Amino acid sequence: MQIGDFDRRIEVLEKRVRKDAYGGEEIEWIPVGRVWAKIEPGSGSEFLNAQQVQAENPTKITVRFYAGLTVMERIRYGEKLYEILGISDEETTHRWTVITAKELISDELQRKTKESKGDGSRGKGNRSDLEGYGGCGVGCTIKQC
Repeated sequence: MQIGDFDRRIEVLEKRVRKDAYGGEEIEWIPVGRVWAKIEPGSGSEFLNAQQVQAENPTKITVRFYAGLTVMERIRYGEKLYEILGISDEETTHRWTVITAKELISDELQRKTKESKGDGSRGKGNRSDLEGYGGCGVGCTIKQC
């Protein structure tokens, strides 16, 4: 592996939990490290889980040896956020750390909402689609909501 292959700057994020004024917990992800990495998308797969099609695309991220990295942390590269699935010391030489991760889609409902606002046409979850179904406004697609 050549050092020139490491052309992506990633951030390692650590979970911090703190109490708010009402005793609830606020979770935030704090950057604890920035390193150069090689990112290799894996081959994606689809599978059926609870009668829904799920898609998974594992990603291989290689960095110089990173001793303190755990699966409790996350990786951020640009706008993408990755959950760490596994960490290995390649050939146990303390030279490269290989991270197996999968991209997180943090708020799928928010993403679908943004997509539905796209062109204003019917059939994409607009409010006008719901008027014939009682107009409840919560995204139902049946007549009795």
